[in-house]
Amino acid sequence: MSMIVARIQKMKAENLVGIGNHNQRKTKNHSNPDIDTSLSKLNYDLVDRTQNYKTDIENFINENKSTTRAVRKDAVLVNEWIISSDKDFFDNLTESEIENFFERSKDYFAEKFGEKNIRYSTVHLDESTPHMHMGIVPFDDENKLSAKRVFNRQALRDVQEELPKYLQDFQFEIERGQKGSDRKNLTVPEFKKLKEKEKEIEREIDRKKNELKAYTKETKIDKKNDIKVKREMEDVKVPSGEKFLGHEFTKTVKKKTGNLIISEEDFLKLDSALKIGREKEEQLNKILDSDVHKENRELKATVKDLKTKSNEVIDDYNSLVKDYNSLIDENKGLRATIGNLREEIRLIYNSTKEFLKERTSDLQAFKSTFKELVNRISDNVGKTNLENNFQKEYKKETRKQSRGMSR
Repeated sequence: MSMIVARIQKMKAENLVGIGNHNQRKTKNHSNPDIDTSLSKLNYDLVDRTQNYKTDIENFINENKSTTRAVRKDAVLVNEWIISSDKDFFDNLTESEIENFFERSKDYFAEKFGEKNIRYSTVHLDESTPHMHMGIVPFDDENKLSAKRVFNRQALRDVQEELPKYLQDFQFEIERGQKGSDRKNLTVPEFKKLKEKEKEIEREIDRKKNELKAYTKETKIDKKNDIKVKREMEDVKVPSGEKFLGHEFTKTVKKKTGNLIISEEDFLKLDSALKIGREKEEQLNKILDSDVHKENRELKATVKDLKTKSNEVIDDYNSLVKDYNSLIDENKGLRATIGNLREEIRLIYNSTKEFLKERTSDLQAFKSTFKELVNRISDNVGKTNLENNFQKEYKKETRKQSRGMSR
């Protein structure tokens, strides 16, 4: 039976732009190679309450929180759940059954953590395995924002235990992952190295088997040359059971002597086969006592152990790949945010430059006003990209103005 995948990750304010771009497919170029953009039109929303993750979610929190205290800048605003299973599970479902699977999963979280707190729920069908991104604002019963209280350790255990049972009630053949596992997650290179080592051991076992077959290849006796055997019989007198005048009569019967009679030719065949058998027995005993046989047994034990470990790490490997892809997407979002900030810097500079030009009539006044603005920004934000860009643009602009005046 397939296992449920229910993984949670914390989203702070700075994460929401990136995850929003990923979930809503706002960018055309994706660093995740599993995304097939030609299938992105198949993606759909079960809950769509936000067009701009950061702005809309922050507004929702501010409008519904029970305290007047401002939300901390490093607070977790959304706990995003990724719901999925393995590929075989979805291959056995129809499109409507897949949609029902995610719909029922969303219903479980709505009942447990509040339907209004689910701000988005997006199903992706354009990657290797269908999955759902579901963002929940961690409001407790008193409408206080606290991811630590809402999604504490017990709550996470309950989800892993209850969600598969909830889905089983709707006839989905799915179970929870391994409970209490202390298995170590392997990196992708480590996993590949383990699989390659397993293949090498299997090839070595095959080679040893072929060596053993070579030793015993000629041990079969030709069935066409059957040995003809008959039992030796002898005449034996036994009481007949008849008596006359006190004397008991006897009779002669045939009785097996325990010996077998074969021809000389058949005897020679048996003698030859016996010698061959003894020779093969000696060879086999040597093999059993040799390092080859001991190594063969050790290799079998190693392969069995590796297969067990390999089966145990498959789920962890899949989870690792999903985490890796999620980090790539988050990185993509952060890059997009940086690009947006750079564009904002450029627009601020251009707007400021035009604003000052309209209000200064000579070079000296422009230089003085612009320098004052740059210094004020430097005092407030320090040596940041914004201040550095203003300094560069200021020097470039004053040189341009100086060349114009000299002409």
